[in-house]
Amino acid sequence: MNTTGYDALPNDLKEALKRCDILAGVDQLELFYNLYDPKTGGFYHTISSRDTEGMTPFGEATYFVLEALRAGGITLPDWYKKKVGNWVLNHQDEGDGFFYEELWGKITSGGRLHRDLSYNNGILEMCDIKPKYPLPAERIKNRAENEEIASIPDYLSSKEALIAHLDSLPWDSAHIWGTCGNLASARSLITAAGLRYTVTEYAIKKQNPETALWGEGLSWMNTNGAMKISGFFDEEHPFPMVDKVIDSFIKLYTGDIPPSSATWIWNPFVMLNAVIGTHKKDAGKIRELLYERGAEIVNCAVDNALKLKKADGGFASSPSGAIGYVQGYLMGLGLPDESDIDGTLIAGYRLRNSIHYAFGIQPDKTYYAKYNDEFWEKCKNKAPVSKIYPRPDKPIKR
Repeated sequence: MNTTGYDALPNDLKEALKRCDILAGVDQLELFYNLYDPKTGGFYHTISSRDTEGMTPFGEATYFVLEALRAGGITLPDWYKKKVGNWVLNHQDEGDGFFYEELWGKITSGGRLHRDLSYNNGILEMCDIKPKYPLPAERIKNRAENEEIASIPDYLSSKEALIAHLDSLPWDSAHIWGTCGNLASARSLITAAGLRYTVTEYAIKKQNPETALWGEGLSWMNTNGAMKISGFFDEEHPFPMVDKVIDSFIKLYTGDIPPSSATWIWNPFVMLNAVIGTHKKDAGKIRELLYERGAEIVNCAVDNALKLKKADGGFASSPSGAIGYVQGYLMGLGLPDESDIDGTLIAGYRLRNSIHYAFGIQPDKTYYAKYNDEFWEKCKNKAPVSKIYPRPDKPIKR
């Protein structure tokens, strides 16, 4: 752990931060190995998905595992980069530059399409491999020379078209996560179109003046939306009403309603770090506002994360178990007694690190390093996956 600023923290907060190490245990390495597909180099969403006919590894799950491995000090060997890189390249469509998974095919659209673009391209970047075809963002930048580009959404044709699109979206608490999430997924395209700050300015007008979040009232869902939209702010366009954001964060974590899923535990910390990141000159003073209730907040986060821990070494996305669908697309069977990659990443290393960052501390990132060679040797020699369960009677999209 980088101890810069650590000595200034209250003692109870220091002890609470030490507890966070339990969130990124070595048992997760065994889970990642169990989810590995030696044929493609990809990773499955859950153990049961690995064992079920019709279920395949896919980009998002693979990116998440690689992110967690690298965060703990694991490096990607050249043989693995080549294997997984070739698999990902086969997902890209020449016509529009997007990536389409075997699991869903060409039915993907909206936020799912943008997520697949982001995660598959992210894997290629980790492997130092360039996409086979121009990405949608590149096509938008080059539209002056190439007007016939099907991958450019109509709402990015002008500032007026984007504002009309934003006006058509629901901004109430019940829908704020989806609205802001879809905008976040499309941020690279919006930025490429030169319209990023149009979203920033619009979002400020929609901000709740009482909570500094989005949507009515104050609930965990409001922080979910704020986390997603926070990526449109920066030092030149800082997050407004930072004192009220801190106050809302403290009220939620010290209130009577606990966070009920992995994302609800983690997202407020992501939001908080994004807010502080747009106010770097005052970051120290902002963090001091958290000190008095800091230990209580951290312990609450760790306690609720541990409630999601499963015997396979990972975390489930919710108290009811592994998540089956994300944004309406089938990712797994949704069994109650197993973890899933989304929950494992979110309630694991991401939560651990985000908590440290919130208090200005750099967490240790070498905890898996000594297992590097052993992990990849096991993966390299792993036997092919054998399917033992029939195809699930669930729609791919709902």
